[in-house]
Amino acid sequence: MVSTVAEQTGFPPIFINKYIIAQLKEFGIVTGIEGIDPIVPVQSTNLDDLFGEITVTGDAFLIAYDRLARYRPQTMYRHKREQLVYTIHSSSDAQGFDIARIISAALDREDSAAQDVNNWLIKNPDQIPALNVFFHRFKVFQIDETRDLVELGSIKFNWRGKLIIEYDYHTKDSDLPLYT
Repeated sequence: MVSTVAEQTGFPPIFINKYIIAQLKEFGIVTGIEGIDPIVPVQSTNLDDLFGEITVTGDAFLIAYDRLARYRPQTMYRHKREQLVYTIHSSSDAQGFDIARIISAALDREDSAAQDVNNWLIKNPDQIPALNVFFHRFKVFQIDETRDLVELGSIKFNWRGKLIIEYDYHTKDSDLPLYT
């Protein structure tokens, strides 16, 4: 049951993040962190402030995401295209590369990836607030920014990588008057 009006408006990063966590669990990347979400929105703080005195041991990781762009590729007002930037922080090089490969393999398949995400959302309604978006396509690009690596040099993770996830979607019918 949807508890707030805001949850009815559709926020695609929620759906994508839940799907990515499920994919990482399937490959054994997400283990032993029940109750902790490893994908968080970008915050106006550094990771030392976020984690405090926590010491990273073993294969720990964090993915920070931010919405980059939002526009309509067609005249239909509900059809939108957005981009997310995933900054992957990992305590080991091997795990960081594995996470990037799994995300790319899961989402860099255009409309096939969109079908998989839509099917996963239908089969896992307990994972999401309300199913109010429908995905059309996904693309993944890998980028590197040396500036970020220098700025983040003092944090607790050894490996950092960035992916841009571009996706098309449309909002689904809702009882809210703004969708009529």
